[in-house]
Amino acid sequence: MASTLLKKAILTNPQYLRKTVGVLCNGVRNHWNYQYKPGAYPKTPEERAAAAKKYGMTIEEYQPYPEEMGYGDYPKLPDIGADSRDPHYPYDNPEFKRNFNEPIHASAEIFGEDRYDPAMRPRFSVGRQWTWFLGVVGGSMALYFYLEDYKMGRPVTAKQYPGDGPHYLFASK
Repeated sequence: MASTLLKKAILTNPQYLRKTVGVLCNGVRNHWNYQYKPGAYPKTPEERAAAAKKYGMTIEEYQPYPEEMGYGDYPKLPDIGADSRDPHYPYDNPEFKRNFNEPIHASAEIFGEDRYDPAMRPRFSVGRQWTWFLGVVGGSMALYFYLEDYKMGRPVTAKQYPGDGPHYLFASK
């Protein structure tokens, strides 16, 4: 009886419905760890030690971003992509090559295995890339200008319009 009344109250009252949907969506939406929210920029050695402990680092290896960047006390991690990390190390989360409680880089969306890795050397030099680019674009332009007089297309005759008079075949009575 009580569950029926509750269901009826939720379905008929939009305020209950909004609150219920909000609670359900909130459980899905807030999936990040609130403890990793950056605090204020550390100005004293005690604040630096507390921030280092918060992110699971030693005081010697903890280095925050400059204050004007606005990252607060978040640690400045080395720019190492996931592709450069040891593939045989027994990570806690092997598909992302991360361990439990390991801080994430501030630009983590850039350093995935399928993305930019500053430690990797490019396959071709910049000069070779420019040579290929200019060769392809220049060759295409040369072909276009050379073959411009040889147009290809469907042959079409001129339009055949009748002279003065009706433009239809039926007669009106």
